[in-house]
Amino acid sequence: MVSPHLQAQAVAETDRIESQAKLVREARGIDKDPVGYARRRRILFTILGFGVPILILGFWQIAAQNGWINAKFYPSPLDNLRQLRQMFDKRDFASDLGLTLKRLAWGWLWGSLSGVVFAYVLGMSRVVRAAFEPTLNALYTVPKIALLTPFLIIFGFKDKPVIILISVTVFFFVWVPTQAGVMSVSESYREAATSFGANGWQMFRHVIWPATLPGLFVTLRVAASVSVLSVIGIEFAYAPRSKGLGYVINTARQTFEPRIAYAGIFVAALIGVIFQAIVKQVGHLVVRWEKDDRGAPTV
Repeated sequence: MVSPHLQAQAVAETDRIESQAKLVREARGIDKDPVGYARRRRILFTILGFGVPILILGFWQIAAQNGWINAKFYPSPLDNLRQLRQMFDKRDFASDLGLTLKRLAWGWLWGSLSGVVFAYVLGMSRVVRAAFEPTLNALYTVPKIALLTPFLIIFGFKDKPVIILISVTVFFFVWVPTQAGVMSVSESYREAATSFGANGWQMFRHVIWPATLPGLFVTLRVAASVSVLSVIGIEFAYAPRSKGLGYVINTARQTFEPRIAYAGIFVAALIGVIFQAIVKQVGHLVVRWEKDDRGAPTV
């Protein structure tokens, strides 16, 4: 039994914390103009997000122009940009880029779908988990690039082994955290649904799915980055048969053309940023209920 004195102290401490938080909000203008405050924060974060890479590129440009770094090994960003423009004027580079994007999209899609399905099935069924999880854990530890040779033998020297290998890589990055999210759903939610007579499908639809959806979209964003890394790495290892953006970068390395290599790396980074932004925006549209204390999306 808590004494009245301790209860009074707890209430007083709570009031003090709330009053301090109110003063902080008033000083920042949150309570007076929450919409304006949120807009200013978005503008600030946008400036910070673009400002850091602009500063890095600016310093790189100045260093290359003034001879602080060897321009043969580190061409200036403007030189790399001019090289990129020349590359886009050539039909071969556009074809290589399109090939990489196709492999990336299909690999991410199939890997994500299969990873999500396995995660929810294994997460909700102890029997299925006991049957399949040991095998999946063993496969998870195998370096995925080592599977390229058997995949080439089985599926032939075309796009299929590349797409399948990307899918396998993405699968594990989606399956592991998503299954963990399914298994970590509060037991009280499950018991409440069961007490109302929910069956397996209703449990999934009304409890498991909404509870894990925010974390799932975060996982899919990570998988988007992993798929970009995978496709470039596989095209490196599969060159010269693979073509694609990785082939372009690898060829530039072999022929010592750093401007082409940096231009290809820039395109790969841009693809990753755009891909993540698309997945994040879809998450904002789907998971509308997940907000932070200021009402901003957290997915």
